[in-house]
Amino acid sequence: SSGINAEYGVHLEISTGTTLAKHSACTALLWLYREMNFVKELLLEISAPSPHQSDMSPQFLTAYERSLKPHHNMVSRSMYIVAAKTIPYREDILRALGHDGMKNTDAAVLTDMRTYAAAISHVTQYIERFYINNRLLS
Repeated sequence: SSGINAEYGVHLEISTGTTLAKHSACTALLWLYREMNFVKELLLEISAPSPHQSDMSPQFLTAYERSLKPHHNMVSRSMYIVAAKTIPYREDILRALGHDGMKNTDAAVLTDMRTYAAAISHVTQYIERFYINNRLLS
């Protein structure tokens, strides 16, 4: 494609020494990577076998701790703790995502969640390798 993409923007910033500039493409892509990791972890947590687990707050917080928490300040952390208390119950999430009249909808939704998590993982691994290869992550 002939368009400019995020990777090109980061390469441009590497060549000009502006990767740490405020509002840089490098920083934006890094936060996108972190948020995608959070979504992946959340999908994996929700789709994990837990037949007696209805409250998804612990899964939300586990996903947060594995992905975003190390990069957040106290204010951001407290916002995610409050947000965890608003997470719908597991059965409500599954019903909302699978309400199409199919039999075994919950199983299909859980399978889709794992499939999407795997797809997100491929993208985040690519971004992580790119950042490591360009010495942008330690």
